[in-house]
Amino acid sequence: YVALNPVRARLVEHAEDWRWSSTPAHLGSVAGDGLTTAAPVRERFPDLQARLAAGEDEASSARLRRAEQIGRPLGSAAFIADLERRTRRRLAPARPGRKPAVKHG
Repeated sequence: YVALNPVRARLVEHAEDWRWSSTPAHLGSVAGDGLTTAAPVRERFPDLQARLAAGEDEASSARLRRAEQIGRPLGSAAFIADLERRTRRRLAPARPGRKPAVKHG
């Protein structure tokens, strides 16, 4: 998603052409830049070049943009539950409607 942002914005034709991108380091087309740890991306996406060449996954991008707009993380119920446990914050959507009144006393 991020690597394709410059392509989506029509700033470059290929993701690896964006001057400020770590994509060339992830693709192994440049020597280490001293900033990018490429191994995790290479492990998750062994054929990153093909993934980028396939272009944007419109449905996935729409879900990411929606999550960003509403300020909620995107992931499985287990992932969200783990984030809630770690952050001690409610991240899953609550039931719609008024919140019950809190009784003091």
